[in-house]
Amino acid sequence: MRWVRTSVRLGLDEMTKPTEAQQTYAVEDAFQAEMPTKTLSLAEATTWLAIIADDEGVDYPLLLQGNLSRRTDGLAFNDEWCIAVRKKQPSELLLLHEMAHLVCANKNHGREFRTQLVRFLRRYVSLLHAARLHEMFTSAGLSVDPFTAT
Repeated sequence: MRWVRTSVRLGLDEMTKPTEAQQTYAVEDAFQAEMPTKTLSLAEATTWLAIIADDEGVDYPLLLQGNLSRRTDGLAFNDEWCIAVRKKQPSELLLLHEMAHLVCANKNHGREFRTQLVRFLRRYVSLLHAARLHEMFTSAGLSVDPFTAT
């Protein structure tokens, strides 16, 4: 069973299948360990998110740094169009993860979200990063739209 390895990483017992969100987080954690994305200062992150928002045709999200739970690196608040991060130097992956939450119609960690995250990585980080995350999602049995190298 593919989810047993993920269960150990998430601290679940072997009889508990992790949620789709937990599986998505586990893949992202493994991806970030294998292919780290840059960390940005809050000022750099704000500017980068504004560029992304312009490119995507959406409003700029407000970026805040605050005291989040140790288990929470970031949160997206759709009603306020805001991204909150725990660290003063968030990674590009974390920022794109939260931005994907803002722009997706479904606010979960499902196929639409994962596809959007891979698309963002491809457009704003690198083709290699996007291809690898797509491969890791697929290998973990998590659905994502087909990846095309156009």
